[in-house]
Amino acid sequence: MALQKFRARTVSAMLALSVMGAGTGLAQQTGVAPAAPVAIAPVTDAEATQFVAANKKVTEVANQMTVELQAAQSEADAAAIQAKAEKQITDAISKEGITPTRYTEIIHLAETDEATLAKLRAEFGG
Repeated sequence: MALQKFRARTVSAMLALSVMGAGTGLAQQTGVAPAAPVAIAPVTDAEATQFVAANKKVTEVANQMTVELQAAQSEADAAAIQAKAEKQITDAISKEGITPTRYTEIIHLAETDEATLAKLRAEFGG
């Protein structure tokens, strides 16, 4: 039962990292108030293309991690799978030419700015 809960928490944490960004999720989990809002630069067309390519890879890693976590035999195995996935996610984002921080900023903009969301949807093809 404990391993199953650990797996669920791990999957949730990884998806939060890949979908919502690590900074906001960490602040909410630890009870630490997030820092004052910082102005985030608008997303360029090039960044939208980079973000979409990175996001596709991040989704693939998260999906693979979910499969591997279901087969994990211990919390140590699950933690190793999570660590491997976190590195793969960071590498996938960086290989597309944006930083993980900028990736997270773009997610935040998409959640709060309709123009950014529309730009990303157009880049995703829908």
